[in-house]
Amino acid sequence: MSRKAATKAAETWVEASPEEVPLASLDMAMPPVEPPAGLWARIERSLAANDVISTAGLALEHYEAGAWRNLAPGVRMKKLWGKRTLLIECQAGAVVPAHRRRTFEHSLILSGDVTSDEGDYQAGDYQGMPAGSEHGAWSTRTGCRVLIQYDA
Repeated sequence: MSRKAATKAAETWVEASPEEVPLASLDMAMPPVEPPAGLWARIERSLAANDVISTAGLALEHYEAGAWRNLAPGVRMKKLWGKRTLLIECQAGAVVPAHRRRTFEHSLILSGDVTSDEGDYQAGDYQGMPAGSEHGAWSTRTGCRVLIQYDA
């Protein structure tokens, strides 16, 4: 992470809750521990012994299903689960325009890469941005898929 990105990240840092503070220090104090031998096999046997979970009544959607909306050249989005969860897909070289957040925004990079003033991100990276913050334009070199959820 660049110095500029680290400085910006520090400005938007959200303090841990009083409940999280002891857990964070405990996590850092404990050495990594290997799981007991055969643990995963026991978990798999337990899962196999249970009934298959029914998806009846759940809101399931295949990736290409549903209405996609063009947001910018090479950028499309669709709403998932109401108004507050979005899936964004960008083609290689696409740019998402700058915007201001009305509520806290959670972003998870599902695939590809994202480059912004805050830094460079790849699949598996998460970024949380507070309400009222302004997000500069961001781009992708290889294309990306990003899951975004807004707080109420």
